[in-house]
Amino acid sequence: MKVTKLFLTAAIALGLGLTACSNDDDISSSDGGEKGNTNVSVTLKMSRDSGLRNTKALPEDYNPIGEWAGKDDIKTITVYLIDGSSVNSKSLEVGASGSGKDYEKIVNGSDITLVPKTTNAAIKTTAGIKKVYVLVNGTTDVINTLAKTPVAEFEDAYTQAALYLANSGTGAFNNSSSADKLAVKNGTTDETIVMANVKPETINVEANVTDSETLAATSPKNRVSLEVERVVARVMVSTQALTYTVPAAGGSPLGTISDINWVVAQGESKLFIQRKADWATPNFTWVPGSDADYWGTEITGTNSKYDYSGLFDNYDVATQFGGTAVATMSDYANDPYGNVTTELNDKLSGKFILPNTHAGATGNSSSYKKGNTAYVLIRAKFAPSAAAYADGGTYTTGDDFYVGANGKFYTSAANAVNVATGGVTGQTVAKYVGGQSFILCMGKSG
Repeated sequence: MKVTKLFLTAAIALGLGLTACSNDDDISSSDGGEKGNTNVSVTLKMSRDSGLRNTKALPEDYNPIGEWAGKDDIKTITVYLIDGSSVNSKSLEVGASGSGKDYEKIVNGSDITLVPKTTNAAIKTTAGIKKVYVLVNGTTDVINTLAKTPVAEFEDAYTQAALYLANSGTGAFNNSSSADKLAVKNGTTDETIVMANVKPETINVEANVTDSETLAATSPKNRVSLEVERVVARVMVSTQALTYTVPAAGGSPLGTISDINWVVAQGESKLFIQRKADWATPNFTWVPGSDADYWGTEITGTNSKYDYSGLFDNYDVATQFGGTAVATMSDYANDPYGNVTTELNDKLSGKFILPNTHAGATGNSSSYKKGNTAYVLIRAKFAPSAAAYADGGTYTTGDDFYVGANGKFYTSAANAVNVATGGVTGQTVAKYVGGQSFILCMGKSG
């Protein structure tokens, strides 16, 4: 089975222009003196071929499926303009061409441009040095967190403080993850994902620049560029085939693997709205130090380090089985963007988690451990062949089976330790309920 895990973010080039607009309310400067005499407007430019590339084949990927850019829907832009000791913000709507929204989305091949169209897209300010932050598709959680008027509090909330996003943890089966608060799949149409700037930019605003000057198609005045990134990580899994025959020594097959499903877990429950330059996440320095750490003492509530709700994605309590069916290479070839059905879209577009990073290997040691690293859990069904049973048993769909430390299969634990039924006295035995097997795949995210 070919399993590929990709944890990625994408950069977007963001341009801001400044303009004057006499019919907007005046915004005083931080000293309460000079009134606003120029405005700020925003232009977003996104290239699916460069800045918005979401996934691409890894060097060791022997089954490359091309590159998938995602299906981002930009609904709102919030501009935060810092002047001295004050923070001014304005939220603006984005729509299709001719929608009458503040911004129109123009698609040209693989490039997307969001162009300001209405006078509401101008934010009045004064001339001088300003710092600009931007939030794309801001949710209530994030916007309320950033509703800080003192500059120090705003910048701390945007760049330093870890924002906790509630999840259903391990105590419920409704599968509400932390990432669900920031990324939503809109059926097969598109995705609405929160994006934040990589870093703010400082601009020297020129006075008395008109709206037409800053919105000009060529040589606009008072314009600055920022980069924004999706604040979530994406995980994708693929397989070459839906079933696999497992060979065994001697030529007889050991059995058949089928019903391959997957879930993702142990992303963080918190995030920095603006990612750190070194990609450190809130629990970057935490490493399990005892056995108890590996089954967790803080997995629910506002102190939880990691999100385990993904384990219960499409989970059936009765059968103790579930997840999302793994997409095949032919699925990607036939419908690379998941436009046909919601089920296929769920397979092809992956799952979201909050990024989770740690210090890499130093010598023979790494801070990435089973208890602190995002992982994919593969759930599948395994049907042993008759030849695999040491006690002469056979397998019927849904049966439990047992595997001894000697690698042989048995119909019961008692047979596995009974020499008369091909067992080994005192050997350890693993039980597989309903023919289920699991594969844990760990990987970095960011």
